[in-house]
Amino acid sequence: MEYKNIIDLHIHSKASDGSYTPAEIIDMAIQLGVRAISITDHDTIEGSREAQSIHVPSTLEIIAGVEISADLPTFCYASSSLHMLGYCIELDNPELNQMLNDLQLARFERTPLILKRLRKFGVEITFSEVQDRVGESQPGRPHIAQVLLQKGIVATFQEAFDRFLGKGKPAYVEKYRLNAEQAIKAIIAADGIPVLAHPTLLRLNQKELTRLIQYLKSVGLQGIEVYYPEHSSQEIQFYEKLANENELLMTGGTDFHGRYRPKIQIGIGKGDFCVPYQLFETLMQHHSDRINRTTPPISITSDIPNYGELEKKLNYTFRNEDHIQEALQHSSYVNENPDITIKDNERYEFLGDAVLNLVIGHLLMIQFPDVNEGDLSRMRAMIVNEKQLAMITRKLSLQEHLLLGKGEIQTKGHEKQSILADTLEAIIAAVYMDGGFEQAFKFIHHHFSFVLKQARIQDYKSELQEFAQGELKEIPVYKVIDEVGPDHRKIFIVELKIGELVSRGSGKSKKNAEQEAARLALIAFKNKD
Repeated sequence: MEYKNIIDLHIHSKASDGSYTPAEIIDMAIQLGVRAISITDHDTIEGSREAQSIHVPSTLEIIAGVEISADLPTFCYASSSLHMLGYCIELDNPELNQMLNDLQLARFERTPLILKRLRKFGVEITFSEVQDRVGESQPGRPHIAQVLLQKGIVATFQEAFDRFLGKGKPAYVEKYRLNAEQAIKAIIAADGIPVLAHPTLLRLNQKELTRLIQYLKSVGLQGIEVYYPEHSSQEIQFYEKLANENELLMTGGTDFHGRYRPKIQIGIGKGDFCVPYQLFETLMQHHSDRINRTTPPISITSDIPNYGELEKKLNYTFRNEDHIQEALQHSSYVNENPDITIKDNERYEFLGDAVLNLVIGHLLMIQFPDVNEGDLSRMRAMIVNEKQLAMITRKLSLQEHLLLGKGEIQTKGHEKQSILADTLEAIIAAVYMDGGFEQAFKFIHHHFSFVLKQARIQDYKSELQEFAQGELKEIPVYKVIDEVGPDHRKIFIVELKIGELVSRGSGKSKKNAEQEAARLALIAFKNKD
């Protein structure tokens, strides 16, 4: 069955506590004919980031999203924490990323504490068993519930929460949260739209909820999730009235978690639920209007780039402008303009990557003369990667200078992380071709200096080695147990054994996977009795 002209702006993936990957979620949405979706994982944007990298047909629109847990204001006595949805967020915003990293660490450290409490009641579950359920995503209570169910300790998934994991139950552990104002302002700082999620779950009466909405609007709230499977028709009418009276947007979604909530399906909830596409159009128009009010227009389609303005941003003046012209021309633009004699920027991207790696490697060797080859490689990988390059491109406000085809413009190509990263590499090549290696070296040193200052990374393997030899008198043993994915995007799974503890980590290289396994082991030891 296909469902037309509906949207679902509240979906969870394996990046938090859902059971499906972003790719699987996108496939479901396409097959069901859902017009627009947003993956809104708890306190992480990795699901949204992955979704943005997947090619989708024009029949499906995807906007970046997140769901941030926050404490309620002191005047509000609700039965649960407040959840703030953020839509159309800038995924590379450094403030938002730092805040979410802090929340993810708090979420991760919560799991061993829950397991410790379970052991006090005679329920034995190891951290490794939970990790097996999680894979690459963050562990949480749903994954612990799955282990309890798998081991026959509970008869149903819900029983795990009713007996052990729910708020007020024996193994429940509070987690660190932002306050509501911090969550809202973090979303707005990332050019996002903050929306209060599922107000019914707060269990507030109409007077209390009205007061809360008025306060939240005063600190930046822009919408209410009016349409939600658990909302009654009377509640929906009240939330619609509340939104209209406070000039707030109305959104909706199913809160899809996959197999963890099997009665809820994407787009239709329990079968009698739908959110009209018109709400998505209103949301996007609101976002566009707000961005246009706060930022200067971006001339993405200009055939004559403003080289003077661009050169000021780059702190470099080109002798031959053909080099920068080629660096800015995306293949989509060249394909739509066959009369152009200058090629697209793919060859420059190739050259720029080589120059960038050489210069960053050189600078790291100077900055860290005592660091070994393996650590230098990891430090360079933390600097020369798509996310960092896109962040620098945005920091320099280069988006307006990109030359993109109409199709890429329609799909917001000037915001895509991969295009921004590739363009910066192409610009580095343009500087190299125009001024030689010395000018390219100066250019990279100048624009990457702030990243280089933060380059020193924590070596979890060394830290674990020192701890193990000093406290346990044992040596950690690492073993690659699996390799998944195609050769060009392979993920390594490494198992670490030390005493009775077994930890598993994953990464794009064996070294990264070993570091992740060591990090998880250190957390487990930290929270062990």
